[in-house]
Amino acid sequence: MTTPIIAICNHKGGSGKTTTAWHLAHALNADNNLDAIRRVLVIDLDDQATLTNRLAHQAAAIGSPIETTPTIADALDGAPTTIYHYTPVLSYIPADHRLSWIAAKIQATSPNHAHLMRALRHIEEYFDYILLDCPPSAGIIMINALAACTHTIIPVTPTQESWDGRNRMETMIAEIAAILAKPIHTLGAILTMRSPRSRNQDYYEALNAQAGLLGAIPHAVGLDADQRIYAAYAPIAARLQHTLAQEA
Repeated sequence: MTTPIIAICNHKGGSGKTTTAWHLAHALNADNNLDAIRRVLVIDLDDQATLTNRLAHQAAAIGSPIETTPTIADALDGAPTTIYHYTPVLSYIPADHRLSWIAAKIQATSPNHAHLMRALRHIEEYFDYILLDCPPSAGIIMINALAACTHTIIPVTPTQESWDGRNRMETMIAEIAAILAKPIHTLGAILTMRSPRSRNQDYYEALNAQAGLLGAIPHAVGLDADQRIYAAYAPIAARLQHTLAQEA
């Protein structure tokens, strides 16, 4: 069975890509049946390293600092791919600011779309799911993510800008799939930061629903915000598991 590599992407920043990667990474391996524990790898591909910083912050909060070097930038530059374990079933590859100039460096290589594929070639078999937290820009890192992935998820907010970002992202996915002659399966979109009802939000929520939604995530604040958001991702993770199992 080929390991599903899921690119979490949208050309609009602030659409919830990192939040989606974070919570799905946890929800995909949450199972009370010990025989069904799933191994998840999440990879930060954004030079702002928001996911990496969140992992580090959460680990520090419980008194268990994590390692953050070497990073995916080193792997893309030809070094061995270093994997770190956040929990026994959740692993990660961090990012750092050097990713931006590594991107400029690999832009000049040929072929320049295959660096991430090479970095994952000898490690993907050890995981049941690999999640790619993609940058918002349509640059060489995004191209590498789409070249390496088997599936995509597009987080969207109920706004015009995010809807436009989804459309541009779907166009880019189709173009990369055609150029590389490879299938990229779109799993759907996840509506994030869903606020109290408004006519404008209803309109864009309806548009996204017609184009395919995996689920909706509330815009939560307060001490229990993280728990409420995770609870909304849990049924989405179960749905993904079912869909991907049917493909196997």
